[in-house]
Amino acid sequence: MKIDGIIISAICYSTEDPEKVARAIETLIPFEFEIKASNATGHYGNPIKFLEVELRKKREIKTFWNHLMEKLNEEREILLEFIEELVDEDGVLYIRIDKQSAYLGKVELAGTSDSIMVRIKLVTYPFRREKILEFARKIVAEGYD
Repeated sequence: MKIDGIIISAICYSTEDPEKVARAIETLIPFEFEIKASNATGHYGNPIKFLEVELRKKREIKTFWNHLMEKLNEEREILLEFIEELVDEDGVLYIRIDKQSAYLGKVELAGTSDSIMVRIKLVTYPFRREKILEFARKIVAEGYD
């Protein structure tokens, strides 16, 4: 069982400062990293930017995950309670982090869609939903080593 990769992403709307959204993402990651930015057009023709960080190295994944779980602290119980809804059929665990709180240096689960999305690709052998959920519960409760 392992975490194969993590993607941290946020949409920066035309009314937002990309530097501030990048700073919110920085709150989540305790090491040097690169944010990839791409431009897009919103539903109503408004310009938007996608900001994304991809983690593939084992050490980065472990460091990021354990840092995130430490910062979420009591909210880990909420993740455990809703874990079945947060994991899709492909073994991806989705966690939404409040963008505004992250900008202010605090890591909290988001109550809205205007958030930083953390997508965690979980892998188990054999690949079965029950095994993925068991692994997800374990890493939320105990961390990842």
